[in-house]
Amino acid sequence: MDAAILIPFLLIIGLAVGSFLNVCIYRIPIGKSIIRPGSFCPLCKKPITWYDNIPIISYVLLGGRCRWCKEAISLRYPIVESLTGALFTLFFYYLVIKTGEPLEVYVIYTLLGCALIVSSFIDMELYIIPNEITYAGMVSAPLFSLLFPSLHHSTDNLRVFNLLGSVRLDALAASLLGILIGGGLVLVFGVLGTLLLRKEAMGMGDVKLMAMVGGIMGWKPAVVIFFLAPFFALAVA
Repeated sequence: MDAAILIPFLLIIGLAVGSFLNVCIYRIPIGKSIIRPGSFCPLCKKPITWYDNIPIISYVLLGGRCRWCKEAISLRYPIVESLTGALFTLFFYYLVIKTGEPLEVYVIYTLLGCALIVSSFIDMELYIIPNEITYAGMVSAPLFSLLFPSLHHSTDNLRVFNLLGSVRLDALAASLLGILIGGGLVLVFGVLGTLLLRKEAMGMGDVKLMAMVGGIMGWKPAVVIFFLAPFFALAVA
């Protein structure tokens, strides 16, 4: 079966996952369970029925307002759903169809993308990056690398560590180095920035976030991301 046929289905799954990410963005910072209770209006606390919880469509049909209290629903909800749908489909097209990466690489990169979406929207609103996301990512990255060594083959990290004599151990070492360099870069520049500016330049949340990214993607992409990120941040600012 042509892999491209899966794209519409992945879009639907991505939109649904995006709806769940909205729950995470709202509940994680206030310490509420992301499983129970079901979706409810943050303002009037009325439960949201399934037909009012269809990604993007329900937002449009309701005119961006709660059915019960008529208060405006944040535009963040359809934005996150759209971003997640795009992530699921574009990652599949680029990683699986275009470059031929194994399916597990697509799944892990998509999980990383979801973690970054949640972290980014929480950070934009509250100026924090939740430990629940970064710690889980930092622990998962070496485990994923050990189980799926193909995660690091495209970064040439395995060539650096091939003296270990095991592809799985080489991938594990590549992940640990990515954590060290990814987080270390932010930590070093954060300390230097604090000394120069005489105020906190970067928080530990940024350190842990880049450590998570480095653990999944390897140290080379982490370095590239570190130097490119400020330009994207300036565009948003």
